[in-house]
Amino acid sequence: GEAGAGEQGRCGLSAADRAMVDRLDELKGGCSTSDIEMGAPSRQQAGGASGFMAVFFQEVNEVKAAMCTIRANIARIEAHHGEALGAISAEQGKAATAKLEQEMGGTNALAKKVRSQLKAMDGANKLFAKKNPGASEARIRTNMHATLTRKFVDLMAEYQEVQTRYKSKYRERVERQYRIVKPTVTQDEIDAALDGDPSNQPEIFTQ
Repeated sequence: GEAGAGEQGRCGLSAADRAMVDRLDELKGGCSTSDIEMGAPSRQQAGGASGFMAVFFQEVNEVKAAMCTIRANIARIEAHHGEALGAISAEQGKAATAKLEQEMGGTNALAKKVRSQLKAMDGANKLFAKKNPGASEARIRTNMHATLTRKFVDLMAEYQEVQTRYKSKYRERVERQYRIVKPTVTQDEIDAALDGDPSNQPEIFTQ
């Protein structure tokens, strides 16, 4: 917007640099399908950026696309949580658990990859800044990395919160079912069962 342009002007950036900063502004928005599909920025999108910046923008887009995938995965994981909590048979419970494990496995692997990409990006940025002191590109790279990192941290916090809520609700439901099936069950027995193999827990629903 005009305010952004004014801010960029105060930084004394060239037209090409302002185009790069516009890319940073895009990062501050939400996930966009079109943004994922475009892949590496075109020369026009990168404002005629030099080769090393074009490569950097491609890395940025890869990280953004991965985070959008993670966000979509979290939504599916929440849906599977609902299925698991609503299971009325061992078969339904195990099916929901299997889908959950598969979805979480893929999400965890993708999160690990993004974490490694951000770490590598940070190292490359620091090296670039050291070799090019005062370069506007260095500031842009650092700002983009900081924005990506902040969004990733927020995303991981959301993922953790979703898992924590599910574990709490699941524990409450299993404990309630155990007490219905076996009124004399002790808290230690419930805790031992909950801390055991999750695949065996839904069996109580068949009784």
